[in-house]
Amino acid sequence: MEKKKKFFQEITTIKKTEDSLLRVFGAGTTTGIILMTGFLLNNMQIGTFGALGGFAFLYYQPIPTKFLMRRILGVGVCLVLSFLAGALSTSIPWMIPITIGIVSLISLLVFRILDLPKPGAFFIIMVNSMGTGLTLGFSEIIWAASYVAYGVLTAALMASLVGIAHRALIKEKEEYTTVAFKTKFIYALKHDPELLLSSIHHAGIIFFAAYLGSALELGNPYWITISCAAVLQGRELMVIMYRNVQRVVGGIFGLLLGMFLFSLDLNVIQTIIVIMILNFFVEYAMVRNYGLANFFTNPLALLLANLSSGAFVNELVGNRFIGLVLGSIIGLIGAALIAGAIKLFKGENGLPETYLKSPKKED
Repeated sequence: MEKKKKFFQEITTIKKTEDSLLRVFGAGTTTGIILMTGFLLNNMQIGTFGALGGFAFLYYQPIPTKFLMRRILGVGVCLVLSFLAGALSTSIPWMIPITIGIVSLISLLVFRILDLPKPGAFFIIMVNSMGTGLTLGFSEIIWAASYVAYGVLTAALMASLVGIAHRALIKEKEEYTTVAFKTKFIYALKHDPELLLSSIHHAGIIFFAAYLGSALELGNPYWITISCAAVLQGRELMVIMYRNVQRVVGGIFGLLLGMFLFSLDLNVIQTIIVIMILNFFVEYAMVRNYGLANFFTNPLALLLANLSSGAFVNELVGNRFIGLVLGSIIGLIGAALIAGAIKLFKGENGLPETYLKSPKKED
């Protein structure tokens, strides 16, 4: 009974955080600007695909502008390239899971070596997976990639403005130092023996999720991949278990909200306003309660995909639900396998210490 009570508390607690509301404002405003651009130019593909590039803002931290721009634009280049790789792989369907697996492995390795903060490689994998759901010709894919790049530039501009305002409010400024990639790479090789094993294992599980999604011929197989990658973000097994429950429960109620919003038959401008509001809530809740964040994420994703009619395979709430549940289960099983693999790697009899730590510090 005590364990059940503790489990319930962990998944329902609203965590205290020092997260700035300026970051939340910046994330929502970035998406709003991108979507309004598409509306004003009467081309909502600019808004839909641009919003994928806008994810670059989510790597924001109140660091000096020079280093912040380098980070945002670097992540942005990764987003554009991963999108292109996913979209181009649709010409050879059997290459889709392989492409997702390769992109996942490379991004997981690079982001772990660079020791970048959350969301880590998740959005690179997510954008790559969503690229595989396109039904566009080659020239249209190139245009779509340019819209993603526009979203990245918008995110960089907004991040610089938010960063200036944010740092002005910080009383005790810490000196920011940067380390060259080569130095970080050598350090990771010497001090992170699990780097390659963990990255290969994660990428393998994500590949399996992508393969299963394609084999089941769901309307949007990339939802399985995205759900799996999201659950695997946690490094500790107990945290992954909590995230799994939060994602499924929050996602189910979020889909119900999405169905309700669809029933309102909102016009384009109303949909954009709702998406902005949902985005504010997602970013506010993400570092406070993962389940609550997923309640807002699902209707946001459905409305965003629906804005660009014909660009993605038809969105079906039923397929979204199947992808949510299957992806979360695969991610959880994969995490348990990773724990066992690292145990064998270390030659230990019990689960690795990494997966038994208290999840309190996990965002």
